[in-house]
Amino acid sequence: MLGDMNFLYRLLVPVFTLAIMSSCSSDVQIRPLMARTLELSAADFGPQALSAPLLGQTGAVSRVVVHYGLPEAHLRARYPEAGVAFVPVVRGVKHLNRVVKELPHDAAHTELRARLVATRARLIDFYNDRRIAFNSVPPFTGRSFMARNAMMPAMGTTR
Repeated sequence: MLGDMNFLYRLLVPVFTLAIMSSCSSDVQIRPLMARTLELSAADFGPQALSAPLLGQTGAVSRVVVHYGLPEAHLRARYPEAGVAFVPVVRGVKHLNRVVKELPHDAAHTELRARLVATRARLIDFYNDRRIAFNSVPPFTGRSFMARNAMMPAMGTTR
């Protein structure tokens, strides 16, 4: 009799687990962090003279897609239209840090500086979404082993 009950439990536990998981997951959509992109206009990176090292010399760029490091073939398939520049998030933040630091501190550049700082803040928030998600799961939480070389570094600003 006890053997029959163990067999019944071993049979029913996976069935109930599967039933519960399938009923709870109908509204859940898993979106991988690496595939996320942030779309900005080219004007968010300043005039062409300032954005040329990042976006190139062509004036045909109207939209910038910021990503975590996806292959360009994947990005071209996802955004086939012309006038799109693909920028890795770390490279974009470093470029904006340099441009904001080199920009003169006068009244003529106040609006441009504010726009570049706002763009940099959006890029840092985009970067931190992945960094926080990556660092908040085991084994990277504070209670267990933390591999420093596997963590994404925090990005500072020059505000």
